[in-house]
Amino acid sequence: MKKISIIIIMALVLGGMKGYSFWQESMANAALTAVASEKLRQKKEVTKLKKSHAKKINKLKLKHQKRLAKVKARERAKAKIQRTVSAMPIMGVAAFGLFEKLEYDHWKKENPTGTFEAYTDEITLEMNEVLKEEYQEYYEEYQKFLSKYENKPNHPNL
Repeated sequence: MKKISIIIIMALVLGGMKGYSFWQESMANAALTAVASEKLRQKKEVTKLKKSHAKKINKLKLKHQKRLAKVKARERAKAKIQRTVSAMPIMGVAAFGLFEKLEYDHWKKENPTGTFEAYTDEITLEMNEVLKEEYQEYYEEYQKFLSKYENKPNHPNL
């Protein structure tokens, strides 16, 4: 009888250890499955949000590009005004022409379908804004100059 009870006790102890390891393993597998399913659910949700907001994202990108182009144009206009104001007679005119050519080439890379007229319109508009905001005294003189030029009758030989 003693042998049978020892065998039963050993079987219960060994069975209990295997049962515990089985329980522990099943809990670990359940946790991994839950994490994997949560990641999959989150991935699906992100994909769904990207699809539903794709138009808004593209619109914001375009708006940002337009703002960036405007800032670049303003900086070009500032540089142009400073170069014009500081131009010295002979060397200054040559340097001014070179800078203008480089500036136009840079603008043309950003706007491959743009024309020279579009470039001058954009720069003129930005120059007017910069003159108004940052060089008020120059802007007033510039306006006086333009008004004299506009009021001047066209010479037939010109």
